[in-house]
Amino acid sequence: MTRLPVDVPPDATDLVVEGPRPFVTRVQYRRADGRVVRWEARARRKAAGARGFGTTWWAGLLFAVGSACFVVGPIPEYAQTVGGHVDALTYFVGSLFFTSGAYLSCLQVVRQAGHRWFAWAPRSPGFWACLIQLVGTLYFNVTTLAGLFDVPSDLENRIVWRPDAIGSVCFLVSSAIAFAEAGHRWWSWRPGQRDWHITALNLWGSVFFGLSAIGAHVTSAGELSNVQLANGGTFLGAVCFLIASLLMMPEGRAAAASSGVARLGQ
Repeated sequence: MTRLPVDVPPDATDLVVEGPRPFVTRVQYRRADGRVVRWEARARRKAAGARGFGTTWWAGLLFAVGSACFVVGPIPEYAQTVGGHVDALTYFVGSLFFTSGAYLSCLQVVRQAGHRWFAWAPRSPGFWACLIQLVGTLYFNVTTLAGLFDVPSDLENRIVWRPDAIGSVCFLVSSAIAFAEAGHRWWSWRPGQRDWHITALNLWGSVFFGLSAIGAHVTSAGELSNVQLANGGTFLGAVCFLIASLLMMPEGRAAAASSGVARLGQ
């Protein structure tokens, strides 16, 4: 009982604890007066400050703008119209919006844990998902910044591709953890739930970004291994992220309003 993320009264009955091992993401019990109390980690966090435009809305907006940049970036017609440098700048600006959104998501976790700027919360899957995502966005900052310059072909894999690959792995791990937190198990099928669509789309987006990184590896001849895979993976991944971000923007208020059952804070 002491290891639970919420305080459960000693006279509580019908206690149900769920979560992808080793995490606890949902706790439900019945109080002595008969009322059912339910706490869900992700829903509680997203609903925090849901009045008006809360943190969830702003984080979703930042991710949406960043995703839109990565949607247009790989489109050949766009690159031909604006030129290679502006196209590369589009990716870099998009990565900055990703980092800003990831930072706000981390801030949500930190403030749920009762801190202002930083907290170490290893028992929270949301903490790991947001922290790993933030690290991934920083790697995307590096690779997209390098793309603004003429990097020698013999250094492209080290300076451009490697941060891209590491960032893609971070996104994949982060999305998998976020998907598990929302579904309270490592795999779930809940197509009727908004959070399932959001986290599933982010997971698919991360898969496509990973495929893009594979195609973006530079060969000994100084060319991309698979241009179509690199551009197509980026485009499809960004589309998934964009849709997920738009769904996430009103999620905080939806989570706060949908509770017909009492919810506990941390």
